[in-house]
Amino acid sequence: MDQSMHGLIGLSGAEWQDLCTRVLRMQHGADLVPVPDKGGDHGLEAYTLSGHLFQCYSPEEPLSNQKRYEKQRDKTTKDVGKFIDNADKLKKLFGEHVKINRWIIMCPQIDNKDLVAHCASQTKRIRDANLTYADPNIHVICQTMEDYELSYKKVVNAQLARMHLPPLAEPDYSSVDSAGVDKMHEKLAKVHSLRDESRRSEYVRRLLYSYINSQEFRAYIKDHYTEIHALLESELDDLEQRLVMEFSLDDSRAAALLQRVLTETETRVKACAPDTTSGDSRTLAHGQVAEWLMRCPLDFYEEAS
Repeated sequence: MDQSMHGLIGLSGAEWQDLCTRVLRMQHGADLVPVPDKGGDHGLEAYTLSGHLFQCYSPEEPLSNQKRYEKQRDKTTKDVGKFIDNADKLKKLFGEHVKINRWIIMCPQIDNKDLVAHCASQTKRIRDANLTYADPNIHVICQTMEDYELSYKKVVNAQLARMHLPPLAEPDYSSVDSAGVDKMHEKLAKVHSLRDESRRSEYVRRLLYSYINSQEFRAYIKDHYTEIHALLESELDDLEQRLVMEFSLDDSRAAALLQRVLTETETRVKACAPDTTSGDSRTLAHGQVAEWLMRCPLDFYEEAS
């Protein structure tokens, strides 16, 4: 799975449905017909004039592979049932000129082949129902965003082109756990240039300023730019793995290692959200480094005096 798409796992149902609708609109243009939730539950989010029906489903995570499959299976069974049982409503919805030939459940992740087999059984179920609005050769299939990679990337790029973050506010430092601040002081004291307590305290204050504001930024991005949030979180999670597995083996001087982590974090943030100002990118990056210092993925060797 593409790294940016991995970050889509865990989106709420509403977030996933909104993303799917925008990607499908990019893919199908005017042929896509979204179906509003109001007016009754038809068991579908949208359909195309060429006969593709879409149901979007994102279960609440975290889940094991087996439990995720079971939820996807049960959702498919339930909504295929609605497709069969709501005949009067769906005849009126599709009219005389649309025959559904693909019933598609879209999920952030599909990692169990049994879902494919279950969709095959649901194909037989629909065909056996002899529905007037279903093509005799209809298929029930499961898909992810990887099936719409180009349209997904166009949607993400459109979001990037108009991304603007709110102005920075004076943070409430009392909201930060004092034990985490103590860890930052302890680790940064290993950096030769920060051994002076007053100089280190100012450095910590600036990191905390970025940390608190970056939390606000990331909450704002999650609410307003779902795809960018998914990409950003995925990239930072990947970098954290490098901190644990690779950077921890680096015997560079503490100052050099800290600078390397700051620079790479900012580079990744800028790649995810290139339209942000340099100051906002730096705030997001330094805030993440502050979090790593407090949570312990980032530490330094003691330097000789």
